[in-house]
Amino acid sequence: MLYLLTMLKKIIISAALLTSFSAALIANPAKADSVFDDNKAQSSLTDLSAATNSLDVLTKTMNDTVSAVSKVEKTQSAAKEVQSRADKLVSTAKKYLGVPYVWGGTTPAGFDCSGFTSYVYREVLGKEIGRTTWDQIASGKQVGLDQAKVGDLIIFYGGDHVGIYLGNGQVIHAPQPGESVKISSVTDMSADFALEY
Repeated sequence: MLYLLTMLKKIIISAALLTSFSAALIANPAKADSVFDDNKAQSSLTDLSAATNSLDVLTKTMNDTVSAVSKVEKTQSAAKEVQSRADKLVSTAKKYLGVPYVWGGTTPAGFDCSGFTSYVYREVLGKEIGRTTWDQIASGKQVGLDQAKVGDLIIFYGGDHVGIYLGNGQVIHAPQPGESVKISSVTDMSADFALEY
């Protein structure tokens, strides 16, 4: 889209210049003794000046439009990247549904809550967020629960538990001994805040 607007701008500028110069030459062909002997020549120069001013306004408008389109494209690209990252975090986390809770577990053989979240983040993003819930709290940016986005971590029970937010009020987590990685409602537990990375 940006390329097309740039090309359109070049075409409009070229056409405006050609039209202005052609009009000036047709209206007042050059005389051997003087171009500026009569009022028609002065009038043509005034028309050419007005056309140049119009062209300057058009050029500024086109530049502003190209700049605005570029900003929109960058914003859309960033939004797609964020959505893609969130989708990957969710799909990867769901691969481990049913993996048993193991205290201190950090592999698909068994996870505890922070072992699960750190494993998923490392697998998807290649990012180390910390082994324990407290490490994860220290390395992330705290935001309110109402600002949580899909893929963010949700901290529960004052920092004693963590899960990955799936959206729609749901979290995937490794709950406690005797259970397995599962999806629960955020409201089923005492949620404190979300973490962004």
